Amino acid sequence: MKYTSYAILLLAVLSLNSCASIRKSKGVADKDMTASGLLKRMEKQRLSPDWFESRLRLDYADEDMSVSASATICMKKDSLLWLSVKKLGFEVARVQVTPDSVYVVDRFNKEYTIEGLAYLAESYGLPAGSLSELQDFILGNPVFFGGDELGIEPLGPTYRLRGGSDEMSAEYLIGTSDFLLKKMVFKDLRNEQEMSALLEGYEELEGEQKFPYIRNLMLESKYSGQANVTLQFSNIELNVPKPIKFDIPSRYTRAK
Repeated sequence: MKYTSYAILLLAVLSLNSCASIRKSKGVADKDMTASGLLKRMEKQRLSPDWFESRLRLDYADEDMSVSASATICMKKDSLLWLSVKKLGFEVARVQVTPDSVYVVDRFNKEYTIEGLAYLAESYGLPAGSLSELQDFILGNPVFFGGDELGIEPLGPTYRLRGGSDEMSAEYLIGTSDFLLKKMVFKDLRNEQEMSALLEGYEELEGEQKFPYIRNLMLESKYSGQANVTLQFSNIELNVPKPIKFDIPSRYTRAK
């Protein structure tokens, strides 16, 4: 697996500047807090709109290159995720994810890709066992996997939750004062990949729900080394239906 500029585009379908940001949480973790009790507190912050649209700025860097792009992302709950990526004002890629498939149109190389949803987890280590998990990740909600029960550990100004399955393990850091998600770490045990996501820039969207406008992702694989991706969301609109267009030009060839 090799990260390229188009890998970033996929990753976007799919914040905090450093661990110092996590220390901004005030208060000390309650040693008597249970995992179920913490999940009930976190549930108040969970975003679950029928429609979600946002602008995105993407910055990607690995050992070989760095690149920036802009994008528009649109999601319909449990139905689809759509992404259009632009560079210098021109669309370079369009992505659509449905409950069972991933479609990518590469304008630059005039190619397209059609894969099963497992492609995102196998190729990029994304928490995408289902479309709903991928949408939760975009919305800044914790993505939980079936299998072991969640374990909880108090860590000063944060709580740490751990859980997962035989194929994917996950770890979460949650603030003690606001019960907002500060960090997620996913380990793809089968493909020996790891992704961490730091979340910051929380602002209120609706009711008590807050959204992390900045995400810093670190991707690591034994095959391709380390890459860093920063996602900055803006102009978010909720629960407004959007026209979705996705087609593959007949002159494009299928990527090998």
